[in-house]
Amino acid sequence: MARYRGFVSAEKILSELGAEATTAAKEALAHGADDVVAEAKNRCPVYTGTDKRVVKGALRDSIHKRLRRKDGSVWRIAADAESQDGVFYGVLVEFSPRINKPFLYPALDAEREAIKKNIVEAVKAALRREGR
Repeated sequence: MARYRGFVSAEKILSELGAEATTAAKEALAHGADDVVAEAKNRCPVYTGTDKRVVKGALRDSIHKRLRRKDGSVWRIAADAESQDGVFYGVLVEFSPRINKPFLYPALDAEREAIKKNIVEAVKAALRREGR
């Protein structure tokens, strides 16, 4: 909630708008996280090789959202598939220059503006319900 050269956090603004607006924003953010998960699953490459350590489709099936803060203001999107020999390979697929098949960050980039818009609309609707 600190101010940095004119910056006011969204958390501070929402707290000033009230509980209804804050709840609406958090619900819209959760729906946005669902949209990022769906987009990431669509973008996720499915392994077609012959390595028996990797289950085909396991990476795509492992993509999920997880609450990062109990208050619902932070969500984590993870792809935590594990190979038969214990290697979590989502990060390898996302960041390895050899594989070069990112899917999580492009999914977030694709959904970012829609998420922002939906949060703003949800807060506006909550304020209208309160008569503000």
